[in-house]
Amino acid sequence: YWDNNEPHARFKLNEDTGMISMKHGTRNGKYHLKFKVFDRKHTQNNMQANVTVTVKEIPHEAVVNSGSVRIAGLTDEDFIRIWDYKTQSLSTSKADKFKEKLAELLNTELDNVDVFSVQLHHKNPPITDVRFSAHGSPYYKPVRLNGIVLMHREDIEKDVGINITMVGIDECLYENQNCEGSCTNVLEISALPYMVNANKTSLVGVRVDTIGECTCGARNFTKEENCYNSPCYNGGRCIEKRYSLSCSCPAGYNGPRCQQTARSFRGK
Repeated sequence: YWDNNEPHARFKLNEDTGMISMKHGTRNGKYHLKFKVFDRKHTQNNMQANVTVTVKEIPHEAVVNSGSVRIAGLTDEDFIRIWDYKTQSLSTSKADKFKEKLAELLNTELDNVDVFSVQLHHKNPPITDVRFSAHGSPYYKPVRLNGIVLMHREDIEKDVGINITMVGIDECLYENQNCEGSCTNVLEISALPYMVNANKTSLVGVRVDTIGECTCGARNFTKEENCYNSPCYNGGRCIEKRYSLSCSCPAGYNGPRCQQTARSFRGK
């Protein structure tokens, strides 16, 4: 129950389960919540419990421009855990170490980097998918983020203590066996969050799944077209018109969805 029976205006507490819920529209920032807990099993009453909640909005632009890695031998809980069971003390989580390393490699402020999705891909043996974004202005593209990780993969693995098995999660590597023609990776962003609970810390992140679909992404007209779904490839800028949309392609790419590589030659 709330300490001094003073509930916070932006949070709700389920006194039966201990679950804390945040109200919609809560602004970015840190919130310090104070509770009193009791444990009937161990006859502990009126124990002080303090919870710090950090809220940060992750815009849609950050998600669609995110980099990604697949980590072997580690659960989602292991990745965010701040409690070291060997030393019985608090320690820096692998998630925070990964974030700090990315900021260093990208030469940007730590606040400009977000590790916003940590999802268990396979339970046994454990495989975890991690998505991250970074920005100056605007957000960096996935090719840059994944490229930096590929270039410094060994350093990241050593400093963070992880085993990266894939940079830029590509489910078409597996689905191509089942596809007669083309395969396209589609990013599915859920409105429901993905929660990881590691006892002394939790992460409520964005639920994002990479789905390998047996279709050519540039010619798939079965889904509703809008710029929110980010239909342009290779950093193309989506332009919505009254009855359709188009893509403005960066140098070196063309096609209706900027999916084709363009090359030109000059000479005499």
